[in-house]
Amino acid sequence: MSSDTARLLRLTGPVAGYPLEPSNEELAAIAGLPVTAIVRYDMNTLGDGPLPAVREAWRQWDPAAVVEYGDLGYRRLRAAIGAHAGVTPQRVIPGSGADELIRLVTTAVVGPGDAVVVPTPTFPMFAVEAGLAGASVVAVPRAHPAARQPAEHIRDAAQESSARLVWLCSPNNPTGDGMPLAEVSAIAGGLEAIVVVDQVYLEFAIAAGRHDLDVLGLDDGLDNVLVLRSLAKSHGLAGARIGYLVVPDSLAERFDALRLPLSVGAATEELAVAALADPSAADGRWAAIMREQSRLADALRRLGCEVLDGVGNFVTFRPPDAVALADALLRRGLVLRAYDVGIMAGWLRATARGAGENERLMAALDELLG
Repeated sequence: MSSDTARLLRLTGPVAGYPLEPSNEELAAIAGLPVTAIVRYDMNTLGDGPLPAVREAWRQWDPAAVVEYGDLGYRRLRAAIGAHAGVTPQRVIPGSGADELIRLVTTAVVGPGDAVVVPTPTFPMFAVEAGLAGASVVAVPRAHPAARQPAEHIRDAAQESSARLVWLCSPNNPTGDGMPLAEVSAIAGGLEAIVVVDQVYLEFAIAAGRHDLDVLGLDDGLDNVLVLRSLAKSHGLAGARIGYLVVPDSLAERFDALRLPLSVGAATEELAVAALADPSAADGRWAAIMREQSRLADALRRLGCEVLDGVGNFVTFRPPDAVALADALLRRGLVLRAYDVGIMAGWLRATARGAGENERLMAALDELLG
């Protein structure tokens, strides 16, 4: 008998998990700086800290509630998300961040031998979860980071591979561009596959004036399209872990049965409901961040970098030497996302944070690239 206990698992071959980012403590040790000097421009989290309603809800939350379970039906939470997204609460499937929901969809739709179409480059979890489910990934690559794949190429890949699942990302991470609704319809219409559109960055795109990207606004009656969103980026709840799916009416009962019970904790639910109850504060924050995003993009162009036109809360750019620039910024406590393989090799991604933090980054960029 083999001594490898992995023989007892369903998938016994190599497992490729999500690449882990180093902690603040690890980065501080590399840079030779105190942890307090580290600023994460690599995680696309909300600039300028918690929204006022989130801070107040945390202050008022009674820790005694931690010993009890919350509402298994998430009635208040689903009502609040439904009002924000413009859908009925029954269509809302909450989860512990978008990652849990990516796994939920993947395991509900595919298994060993199935195909999953993933236009690349995009969020790595789509491919990671497909692999963990035993499915094969059919990548549809871009010719250049700025050149989105034609919709017909994605649809052809799905049909030729008999894919059961197609992932789209709009605005796309890491390129920042949005997919027009006509392209989503061209891919999903009549396709015998579940099509999921990751719209985690949608609120920032709307703040930038792109009101034509919201997949929930499709009026084509597509019953195979799911939308993935999160309050991590938009409402500053990355550490609290809260995401949601919006599913068609025909799949609402099925996905409600498939989801984990109470994966969203009671404290997180309180923070999410509070954040969604103050839309004007969130609107103001998104507008401010997208002004900062535009300012950062313009500064990088003036410094001679190639900059992608994006509508997320980040700027993706190619400097003369990405490795050297990322290292020099890290030595100053400024952490950017670097890409070292594939079509994104040589590119960096920087979150547009608050004005003060962006001033610090732009001053360093002026010094290093000017």
